[in-house]
Amino acid sequence: MLPDKSEFLRQRTHKVKQVGEAQIQLVEDFFDTWETVAAYGIAAPQIGSPMRSFIWKGQEMEEPEVIFNPKIIRWRGELKDYDGCLSVPGFYCPTRRAEMIEITGLDAQGKSIRRKYEGFDARILQHEIDHLEGVLFIDRVDDVHEGYTLKEGPPNEEGEPTVVEAEVPPELASFIERFRRPIPGHALVW
Repeated sequence: MLPDKSEFLRQRTHKVKQVGEAQIQLVEDFFDTWETVAAYGIAAPQIGSPMRSFIWKGQEMEEPEVIFNPKIIRWRGELKDYDGCLSVPGFYCPTRRAEMIEITGLDAQGKSIRRKYEGFDARILQHEIDHLEGVLFIDRVDDVHEGYTLKEGPPNEEGEPTVVEAEVPPELASFIERFRRPIPGHALVW
């Protein structure tokens, strides 16, 4: 959770000059980690690397991909929707993000890419790029109390446990408020 990793997660990452041995190892580490978590993306700082990179999987993608040196070069609109993060487990809250983005970067082989994304895919990419700048999604939350946590609910018809949304407990809200660095809206810090 946050306190142990907070300083590392708050550091800006370093641009990759070329895809070499260290970057190939990071790609392997990304895929090894991907298999162990349920996420839409994982940024390098979350697995202990200062490289400007992340792995992600969009809605229409069959396999996740790694992007090095992502940079948002264009954006449009604003959408407010829920965010969650492996670095702040169990807390979900609305954030404001650009509706459409265009990015440049390098793929896992070091080839240049330039792509446009909208909606949920744009949200995932902005979240991961924020990580590379030392920004956590809690920094983009307008009000911690708009969020929710998950708790065990009543058993379903088969007697299996269910999960339901619950209000943010005061101690969690206080904890998050202590560690956030508020950024208004989808202010561009990229």
